[in-house]
Amino acid sequence: MEKLHVDVKSLESMHRFGDILAGAIQSIDSEIAEFQVIRDAGDCIGPHWYGLRCRVTCSRSGTGFYLHIGLIYYPSTRHGLMIELDEQNNQHTYGWVLENIRESEEFEINREEPEYFKLFLPDAVFENLPGKSRGEQTAILRQFVQSGAEAIVEAAYQTGFTLSIRNMKDSLNLVNAFEKTLLETESDICKAVINYQDGDNFGQYAQGFRYDLTNEKGLSLYAYFGAIYSYKKQPAGIFAEIDRFSNQKEFDRVRTHMKPSSLYEMAAGEDGFLKLFLTKEMTDKLNAAEYEAQIEILKEFLKACNEAMAQAWEQGAGR
Repeated sequence: MEKLHVDVKSLESMHRFGDILAGAIQSIDSEIAEFQVIRDAGDCIGPHWYGLRCRVTCSRSGTGFYLHIGLIYYPSTRHGLMIELDEQNNQHTYGWVLENIRESEEFEINREEPEYFKLFLPDAVFENLPGKSRGEQTAILRQFVQSGAEAIVEAAYQTGFTLSIRNMKDSLNLVNAFEKTLLETESDICKAVINYQDGDNFGQYAQGFRYDLTNEKGLSLYAYFGAIYSYKKQPAGIFAEIDRFSNQKEFDRVRTHMKPSSLYEMAAGEDGFLKLFLTKEMTDKLNAAEYEAQIEILKEFLKACNEAMAQAWEQGAGR
């Protein structure tokens, strides 16, 4: 172990650095990106990193990025001031950014870690930061963050589509399977009836059917079953959903009492929506099966979702 060296002034400078960095980002004026500093996220500061989280949104497409910006000083990785795009929090854009990002004199690209893509302030610039005035440091940090974040935004924005005629046929087949599943799924505790006239059945990034979920005990939910696939947000996949707007009296009652299941994953973080997704394991099983078996998998999934919502509704009675 290395000998300890305690420098209180340097520790105080860590705090000052965080304030100057936040101010620098908040002062960015960009034509292609919007910046939101998030200093209270749990992973902003740790044993070998010090910084903040920043949500950056592309002004043209609305695509969002969750960045970690700050100092990194883990022994086995490069040290310095970084802008980090991690795969876990940016699954829908991560690969495209790595493929399309362009070199710049403003930053140095680091691809050493497969799940963490970093842009570093050049070492020579970083080493010259101490001793400069707060205003000078703010200007340098602002320029670095703006150029790096805009490069990330631009890389994702340049991503084109990869559709083929086969993809379109697959899309139609999937919709037909959703309809068949809704019509054939049976349950002893609830019933689903498709609303073919609802304009929300097919949208820019979702396809499926709205349906009434009812039972003899008074349950009345307006739900959705299909696929959601926005490149601007995650998760994506086959899902069943209820939203607060369409279920104003019952949504909180159902959401509060929902139970987990091995057949679905409950998406978190989107207020006003209860989304139940087909698990990755079940999706892999679906793709490997023949058609009739695939329909049975979808029916098993939908039945589990519908019955879980019905049971949560019943459990919330009178509360």
